[in-house]
Amino acid sequence: MHPTLSIGDFSFSSFYAVVIFCVIVGNILTWWEIRRNKLDINLALKGAVITTFMGYVGARAMHIVFDGFLDIYIQKPLAMFAFWKGGLAFYGTVIFGLPTAVWWFTSHKAPLMKYLDCYVLGLAFGLGIGRFACYLNGCCFGEISASPFAETFLRYGLSAKNQFARDILLNLKDMPLPVLPTQLVSAFVTTSIFLVLWFYFRKRTKKDGAILGLWLTMYAAFRFTIEFFRADDRGLFFNNMLSTSQLVALITFIIGMAIFILPSETTLKKAEKTE
Repeated sequence: MHPTLSIGDFSFSSFYAVVIFCVIVGNILTWWEIRRNKLDINLALKGAVITTFMGYVGARAMHIVFDGFLDIYIQKPLAMFAFWKGGLAFYGTVIFGLPTAVWWFTSHKAPLMKYLDCYVLGLAFGLGIGRFACYLNGCCFGEISASPFAETFLRYGLSAKNQFARDILLNLKDMPLPVLPTQLVSAFVTTSIFLVLWFYFRKRTKKDGAILGLWLTMYAAFRFTIEFFRADDRGLFFNNMLSTSQLVALITFIIGMAIFILPSETTLKKAEKTE
């Protein structure tokens, strides 16, 4: 856990250093796919800027509302804008970013699913590498564990504060108990999903939207599962049975399956012409 990186006298958030890297490389991968598919680069890049911005707003908003800090933000509303201190919830990116992309491309009468397939590859890369940002920041940690893979994070860190709030630690000066490094598990699995999509499905699938549908379903299935092993505050429903992210995962899984199974835009247009 290294929440702050330093170069000489200059220090900066390791979380945002990784996030910025992911945004840059993710957009490069999107640009690469746009060119490979011979789509409109200018339209895609303009859409990427708007979608990235709205995705960030969504990730920040979901963190503020559902990650257990709402009371603090209500007491100190200006802290909502202290983005350099971290605090993003990934599914907020999907909830705000995906409708923005849909609006952008449909308003320009562009082939929506072709563009979304390109976008989601950059997003999948960013999510996989971005989970290392969570590890460095000490957020998104797992349950207390005696496993040999468990890790002990810093004093006064988020896992320590969580254990203190649960009366597991009597003093914040104490070292927190070891927890499962669910961030690293997430990084490994989500990066693997990206690699499978990039190196196997990307050039083999012929259906527009298939890449998007596959990513939505695979990530949703994993996210629903890993949530049972996480201990950080992220909103709980149905008598603390399901988290906010698990509810979103159920919805996105259904959407992903529908996109993957139902006929594509191209197929529907061809069917209309033959009638």
